[in-house]
Amino acid sequence: MGKRSVLGIAVLACLLVLATAVPAHAAPRLRLYRGETSQEHNIRFVVVKTDAGRFVREMDLLQISLTCEDQTTLDFGFGFGFGGGQVPIIDRAVSFDQVFGELAIHIAGELGSLQGQGTVSLTMAQLTPDEQAQLCTSGDLTWTVEFVRTL
Repeated sequence: MGKRSVLGIAVLACLLVLATAVPAHAAPRLRLYRGETSQEHNIRFVVVKTDAGRFVREMDLLQISLTCEDQTTLDFGFGFGFGGGQVPIIDRAVSFDQVFGELAIHIAGELGSLQGQGTVSLTMAQLTPDEQAQLCTSGDLTWTVEFVRTL
């Protein structure tokens, strides 16, 4: 086999490898945002960017204080992993409203490339010591976050 044939086969092999490789932009990219609520509690978002757009994949609010109708207070924390049902970010806007049995959560705001801000509220049904139903709520809290790093 001549030098040109070997060189031609090597170039062809390289082109085949490049043609069949998964493009780098196809791999999802994860970005971590951290910040605080107006109650000075930590909030965290994990955002995934794919060819289909940007989505919130995870959201954690490790502590939120609720005030009940009888003026008692309770601290509550939660985290959501959205998995396949990711929350879309459209033109920086994000919105999530969900009721889980006795718990309702509402998140709205903007998540840009370097920072974000918005509101969150949590309402929960709770029994009093004498077993009367009451609502406990955080009210509308504000939150701000900043981009921390790529995961």
